[in-house]
Amino acid sequence: MRWIDALVEHAQENLNGDRELEALWSRGVSDAQIQGFKIGYLNKTLPTLEGAGVEEFLRWYKGNGKKVWDVFVFPLTNALGQVKGVQFRHVEREARGYTDYYLAKDEPAFFGLAQAMPHVWQTQTLVLVEGVFDFFPVHRVFPNSMSSMTAAVSSNFSRFLKRNVREVWLCYDRDSAGRDGAHKFLEAYRTDYERVRVGQLPALLMPNGKRTKDPSDLWELLGDERFGVYLKSAFGQR
Repeated sequence: MRWIDALVEHAQENLNGDRELEALWSRGVSDAQIQGFKIGYLNKTLPTLEGAGVEEFLRWYKGNGKKVWDVFVFPLTNALGQVKGVQFRHVEREARGYTDYYLAKDEPAFFGLAQAMPHVWQTQTLVLVEGVFDFFPVHRVFPNSMSSMTAAVSSNFSRFLKRNVREVWLCYDRDSAGRDGAHKFLEAYRTDYERVRVGQLPALLMPNGKRTKDPSDLWELLGDERFGVYLKSAFGQR
């Protein structure tokens, strides 16, 4: 077993506390998704890891200190399901941001890519979502979705998409980064596909007085059923 697979397995086994599970549930992650996407948890202590490249990771882990303490672990896979990296996100919601570690960046590797591919081959369509917590409620509606973890698509990833899909649906945030990312994708790659759709989710008023700006916000306000109605409508589906 490669050391990164051992790390993912250890983190998955370590995800057993009520606090961590409730944090995931509150962000729209189902039990089936926790298991299916091999989400894990780490806090300071790592298992014994051996193999090529592990020393580089251990130095990186030590150097990143508290950024990789008390964190969820999200495996980043290629299209074949091989773990090529991990994303660390703090359990505490107030601690924003994330930290990524890649074995290499020689091929596309994202959260949910491997699980999306059977549905992509069937539909010839891929739904791109920004963050991992935006992804989970979207995935329950459109299983041919994945988290690109940013509102940007590299030329390398676009070449991969061009080989595998006819349509790309962008389900990005309503903020300036999301709008800019959708505009740049259309400008650079629109002619590579039969269709590019940009979903327009509503900006609804939340209890805190702010407007929903991403799929995660909308799911928290509406719940699964109503969220699904809005999401399908945003892409012209019923």
